[in-house]
Amino acid sequence: MSYTIKFVGNEHTNSSKRDGNVPCLIVDHISAGSWSSLLSWFTTPNNTVSSSTFGVSKKGEIVQFVDMERMAWANGIDALDITSSKTPIVQEHKGINPNKYSVSIEHEGTDGNLTEEQFQATLWLHKYIRDYVKEKWGITIQLTQYDVIGHYQVSPYKPMCPGKYFPWERLYSELQEKNDEDDENMAMSLSNDAWERIDMFLGNAYNEKIILDWDWVQKARDKKLTSAEFTYIQMIINERRKGEKI
Repeated sequence: MSYTIKFVGNEHTNSSKRDGNVPCLIVDHISAGSWSSLLSWFTTPNNTVSSSTFGVSKKGEIVQFVDMERMAWANGIDALDITSSKTPIVQEHKGINPNKYSVSIEHEGTDGNLTEEQFQATLWLHKYIRDYVKEKWGITIQLTQYDVIGHYQVSPYKPMCPGKYFPWERLYSELQEKNDEDDENMAMSLSNDAWERIDMFLGNAYNEKIILDWDWVQKARDKKLTSAEFTYIQMIINERRKGEKI
């Protein structure tokens, strides 16, 4: 199924230059309000603090507020919060405002309990963003737990965004279903910078004895790590850092 994206941003919608950064992260949000309030807030001159790249309604409508070539004001945190972040992709972009390398999706609602129409629309939108970034900048967002995350994983001040009922397990599962362009058994197609960040992430985990098998690091250095493998080892590392014995 295909969807139509309606561009609704205007001269009042906040955005800034990416300053040479390429979007490599999708951050999911919840609007904590109605569809009409979401549309109004991101297009009013009274809003001088925030914006979103996209919005998805309970009916499955998709709107765009900000071109992906520019950054929306959705995921910004200060330097101290960037330094102390436990989220791998934020750790690996040290000193960089997450707005500069992210695309944001705002969902109508309050608790993350998406309607079926809304879920199918956002599922399609995640893949659309991946394909757009691939065509425009030549890098691939893998649509895994590494590069599709919640606002709570970026900002310590938004612990409930996108809501406790947001369908993470289903979303990750359906994003990884095989199709002609997304075979999880193939090595990931990433930029050299992205491979270097994954190498650093795995190398640090190895040096900290969180993982003991050097083959994980070597696979990253050889650029042979698959999406499924990276999702698995990232989960292992994150759980062990939280003290879980797995």
